[in-house]
Amino acid sequence: MDEDLRRVIFATFSEVFETMFFTFLEPLEEAPGKEELACGKFIEATIGYSGGCNGRFIFCFPWELGKNITVNFLGVDEDEASDSQIIDTAAETANMAIGSLLGKLDPGGTASLAIPQARLLAEFSPETLLGVSGLCMFNTEFGILWVVGTHA
Repeated sequence: MDEDLRRVIFATFSEVFETMFFTFLEPLEEAPGKEELACGKFIEATIGYSGGCNGRFIFCFPWELGKNITVNFLGVDEDEASDSQIIDTAAETANMAIGSLLGKLDPGGTASLAIPQARLLAEFSPETLLGVSGLCMFNTEFGILWVVGTHA
């Protein structure tokens, strides 16, 4: 992924997370150490786009990050956020982040978004993403957000 695009992604996602979820993202430029790769419960949210060029983004949210953005977005207490709300909020987050990104990259509006999908991952191993082209990592106080963008 070219560095200009990476900078736009970092800026756009940070803006969306801060504005919509009161959550701060810190772009990670290099792979975290093994101690930071602790794996727990993760949510995968996927969204495709088409028009001009085609591709998709995959977001891997630590469960605690998903819970935090849900609480902030819906204005509910932490113990009131259901699993389905957390998963749905992850899908909506992917939709908002990529919608905002496409608005900047395609101001003419030729690209369109697919319906986002989200699911709880049975297993997630962050090590499998290290070195993948199109990987962007964001540190949060709730763990690392992993995002992979692919285009055709």
